[in-house]
Amino acid sequence: MKSLDNLVMLLFLSITLICMPATATEMVGADRYNLGEGEVLEDDLIVAGGTIMIDGDVSGDLIAAGGSIEVAGRVDDDAWIAGGSLFIDGEVGDDLRAAGGDIRLRGSVADNAMIAGGTITTSSKSDVGGDLNAAGGSIEIAGHVGADLSCDGGSVVVCGTVDGNATISANDIRILKSARIQGDLEYTSDKEIEIPAGTVMGDVVYKRSEKKVEDTYSKTRSSIISFLSILLIGLLMVRFTGNTTIRVSDTIATQILKSLGSGVLLLIAIPLIAMILMITVIGLPLGLIVLFTYIVILYISKIFVGLAIGRSIVTYVKKEISSPYWYLVVGLIIIVFATRLPLVGFLISLIVILTGLGALFMTWKSMSDESKGI
Repeated sequence: MKSLDNLVMLLFLSITLICMPATATEMVGADRYNLGEGEVLEDDLIVAGGTIMIDGDVSGDLIAAGGSIEVAGRVDDDAWIAGGSLFIDGEVGDDLRAAGGDIRLRGSVADNAMIAGGTITTSSKSDVGGDLNAAGGSIEIAGHVGADLSCDGGSVVVCGTVDGNATISANDIRILKSARIQGDLEYTSDKEIEIPAGTVMGDVVYKRSEKKVEDTYSKTRSSIISFLSILLIGLLMVRFTGNTTIRVSDTIATQILKSLGSGVLLLIAIPLIAMILMITVIGLPLGLIVLFTYIVILYISKIFVGLAIGRSIVTYVKKEISSPYWYLVVGLIIIVFATRLPLVGFLISLIVILTGLGALFMTWKSMSDESKGI
């Protein structure tokens, strides 16, 4: 059974793969974006922003990242969507990949759907032509699934129709009388459940949980929230401090080893300075401010590295693209994937943090010297 972590990683890896040269692509970065009803975009669409509404038709792929995203129109090919609230009311002509806090599928997906989030709901009007893989805290499947269903989460309710097999792992599982599973049902939980007669046409296999499903869900939910949080902060930084943020990423691109070395020194020096300040009563407030600022900088350092990585990759495969929003999305996806690798993940994470920290200091020093006319 696929775990929630694997679903998220596959989702973000899939987004990375769209960088391969194909059709023309429209790039948009805005606080609010709306493709109006009746409008037809004859390209792939990549959009990042606060509120995104797709009421028209996208003839190619759709890649969207934002706070609130609604797709009420049609996407002819694949749709990759990540955000806080996602509402898919329209049609997706191929595969759907979605990750977010609250995800509601009320439209149709021609092929497979892979969804990871806090709350996932597929309405009675929804239709997935292929497999549906869902992972999250609360999952309700009320629509139609044309092939196999796989659910992994805290609670799962099935009250729709599944033409293939169903595999479910959760603490709380409910199969309602309105459900119809044409194939086999295999479920993993702490206890056996009552299955209404006539709801499962094939065999029913029960497996007792070897570990708490909630642990898996909690870890993955934290990963999703962490990614969306750093993405949102990065989008805001690019929007409101674009020149400075991009300049730091330029420092990484041109002086990566020096940035890493500076980061190693600062990693040791800044906490020492904060501790020395906090020893004295007078310097205590200043020491706390230094320590707090240091923690914040460590957290956002991956944003600068993500920009540098994303720009390097995107401009290599699609030289006409020059959107820092897209650089950030691609770069952070790659960082998330790389830092989750076994054995080397922690080392990569440390290098990313130190490089971003050092580049920020070097850029600040350079800008300070420029303002003094040095």
